[in-house]
Amino acid sequence: PHLPHISDEYVILFLHSNYYKVKETKDTIECYFTLRANTPDLFTNRDPFAPKNKAILDITNLASKCSTVENILQLANLLGSLEPKYPAPITHMVGFPNKTAEGYNVLLYRLAEFDYSKLNFADAVRVFCMFNDVKLSEDRLSDGYIVIFDMKGCSLGHLTRVTLPALRAFMHYIQNAHPCRLKKIHVVHTVSFINQVMCLVKPLIHSNLLNLLNFSSEGPESVVDKELLPEDFGGPLPPVKQLHEEQRKNMEENYREWLIETEIFKADEKKRIKKPSKGMFASFTSSFKSLDID
Repeated sequence: PHLPHISDEYVILFLHSNYYKVKETKDTIECYFTLRANTPDLFTNRDPFAPKNKAILDITNLASKCSTVENILQLANLLGSLEPKYPAPITHMVGFPNKTAEGYNVLLYRLAEFDYSKLNFADAVRVFCMFNDVKLSEDRLSDGYIVIFDMKGCSLGHLTRVTLPALRAFMHYIQNAHPCRLKKIHVVHTVSFINQVMCLVKPLIHSNLLNLLNFSSEGPESVVDKELLPEDFGGPLPPVKQLHEEQRKNMEENYREWLIETEIFKADEKKRIKKPSKGMFASFTSSFKSLDID
């Protein structure tokens, strides 16, 4: 009784992600809606136009709005500098249009703004989840996903921006609640302090996810077919920045209302017959035994 009503298509998505194993599907659905209820910082305020979300997604170039040198200098003076400032996205999140030979979708995540002081980790995780919800909606029953995390531009300062509650919730979501088939996670342009990064996240990673991880000091072209990649990495596709802009607009124009509406997709703890155990990695299956999936 504590779970919201979901469509048959949504149930099929969860079934597909669990290879049509009913028990695992029940566990994933239970975890999905419980996590969304217990971590509002990550699963509410999902309007792409909300300032915090735009800071992650927006790639507007202020200089393009200044038609004269005088305007540029006026803008520079307002910003307290002799040089114009160019707002950039904090991150790039892109799904490539073509699939691998195995039929897998390829997703790329990277920093677009290297100044660590501008990164709010919880905001980035929220937008990451929004982006992935859109991709799952569009890709439907994908055979699998290859995920590329590009660490270019990452510094030790970025580690100081990571908050443990958001990181713990994020890792729990990816491993136990995200309705997709993860096939491989490539971490490219690895940094010299990758061991420190792994010390931070390894206690939160299950062994099956660890087996999916692959690290490369080179770029995305070292881990997937170059023909699948943007010109940034020697491939035939448009630049990452252009792909990001197109997909950002798609989210804003075609999925804004849906993203806002799905904020109600969460467990109602007042209606839960048996309260789940405390602790982020406790089992979420105890109260889900009554759910029937035909």
